[in-house]
Formats: sequence, C-alpha cells, structure tokens
Amino acid sequence: MTRPKPAARSSHLAVRFLTLVYCRGMNFEPADTRHTSRRIRAVIALSRGAVLLSLVAGCGPQFRSPTRIGVTSFDLTPLPPFLPKRILFQRELENHLGEPVVFDLMTPRQIRVHLGTGRLKFAMVSAADYAEIAPAGNAEILAVATNAHGRTYRQGLIIVSPQSRIESVSQTKGMRFHFLPAGDALNEAAAGALLEAGIARHEIDAGILGLGLDTSHINSLEVAKSVVLENAVGVIDEVDYLSWPERGGSLMLLAPSKEQVRVIGRTVRVPEGPFLASLQTPPELRETMKRYLLEELNNKAVVLGVPGVSGFAEPIDRSEYEPYFALLRKLHPAGKPVTSAAITASP
Repeated sequence: MTRPKPAARSSHLAVRFLTLVYCRGMNFEPADTRHTSRRIRAVIALSRGAVLLSLVAGCGPQFRSPTRIGVTSFDLTPLPPFLPKRILFQRELENHLGEPVVFDLMTPRQIRVHLGTGRLKFAMVSAADYAEIAPAGNAEILAVATNAHGRTYRQGLIIVSPQSRIESVSQTKGMRFHFLPAGDALNEAAAGALLEAGIARHEIDAGILGLGLDTSHINSLEVAKSVVLENAVGVIDEVDYLSWPERGGSLMLLAPSKEQVRVIGRTVRVPEGPFLASLQTPPELRETMKRYLLEELNNKAVVLGVPGVSGFAEPIDRSEYEPYFALLRKLHPAGKPVTSAAITASP
C-alpha cells in the first residue's frame, strides 16, 4: 500500500476535520461522517470556485493602465517606515483622477522619450532636467513649481566681505569660493557667473585638498559667515539676503544683516521646475490635472512631499528658461551633467 503524498495527506486530514465540524454543527453522529465527507468535498470545491470568481471580479479595476508621472528623484521620509515622500501626493492624485497613479523614476533622457511616445502622461522635473527635455518639443508646461518663498524662480548673489578690495567677479580668480549645499541649482548659476567673468572652475580655490569639503554650506548664513571670516567669496540666495535687516546684525550670533557682506555680482535667474504634460495626453486629462495643481493642491501643499516646493503657479513661457539653458550648455558643452560638488572640486 503506497503512502499518500504529504500534500494529499494534509488535504485528506483537512477534509476529515471539516467533516467532524460539519457533523457537530448539524447534530450528526460520528458514524455518519463517512457519508458526509462527500458533501464537505463538494462544499470545498464550490468555495474554491467562488473565491476565484471573486478574485477575478475584484481585481478587474486594478488592471487599468495607470497614469504615469516621470520624476528624476526619489526621496524617502527620514524616519521609519521610510515611505516615499510623494506618497500623500500620489494618493491625492488617485482620489482626484479616479484612477491609479504611478511615479516612474527615470533619467531626463528617458522622460523625454516616453513623453514623446505617450507612455508617460506627465512629468515633474527640475529646470536642469527640463534643459534635456525641452528640445524635443513633445510636452507642454501645465504649471511651474513655487519654492518655499512662493517664487517661481531663484537668483544668487555673489558676495565678499565689506573690507575686501574685490570689486567685481572677474577679480576673484584663485580665491576660495563658498557654495550652497551640494545639488543646489544656485551653485551651477554661480559657476556660470564665474565663467562669464573669464574664470574656469579649476581657477578657484576648492578648499582643503581641493575636495570642496569645507566650501559647501547648509545655507546662505553659513556661506556669508565663511566669506567674512576667510576674506573669501561666495554665493547666497537673493531671497535670504533680502530678508536680512539693513544693519545691526551679527553673523556669529546667527543673525546677519546686509551691511556685513557686499554684493559684487548676480547669477542668472534659475526658474523652478515645470510640471509637464505629454502632447499625447488627452486634453480633458491635461485640464483636470492643471486645475488640480493650480487650485486644489495649493491648499494642501503639505501633501506634495517635494523638498523646497510649496505648490504650483501658472505656467511660464519656455523662453524664460533659455538664459539658464544657455548657461548649462556653456558649463557642460558635452551635455554631461556635473554636480555642484564636482564644480567645487574640479582640479
């Protein structure tokens, strides 16, 4: 007599157990269980069929093609359970559009291609990313991000100490240059201002060992403090400078004033990144998304989950990006992006 396989034996025991339960519930005697086991098997088979049918019926809507939004960054919350920062934005969009929404992490080149094919219906990118996407002409700007100050652009100021003899950016060759945090768009803008003044990246002092470790700072205040202490040069955010009082401040007490630095130049304006729609996206969906970004989302900016972005404003003309695009082409003639860390560390 062959022993039943483990799976078959388990199934057999399960049937016997359910038979006993069924019999007790129906007030049958144990002797009747042999006749009842056939009923139990029939009930199990019917239950399996019902479960399969419910799964097929319940999963039907999940197979709809989602609305795909291309992005070039993926940030997680700093604390457990380390969820994507855009998770609330994604849920809000799904509720508003009534269909699944997926954020696809891609390079700017991939986004450009998939906006053209229509696989991506939308994209949310930075101004630098848009420099690679815009020439394809396969997307329109639905809205432009607003930064923490409510502006649709940023601009950097090149500063020195009030006691410095430097009068223009062209005189800063060989000096130590202090930058904002790595990845800040104003670092690229500052490098462009230096280049316009005839100073290449390798002609500035990049700090100890040339690695830029002590010339990259968390904010404008720290840049200004280092510039004054070292009689150096640096870039700060214009909005930060405008928020400082005219006089009476103290950099050491973290309360700067405008009189403690001297502005010798400005960078180009750096527009905030656009929210793009593929030209293949149906017009009604484009309009629905635009209305959501401009009207509803601005009342729920906390759900956006994108650092430095407080909401969205009316679209700007592509021509307003051109000065920044021209700067990037000069900085990276081969089209290869360079991070701000690389700018400060160039030999």
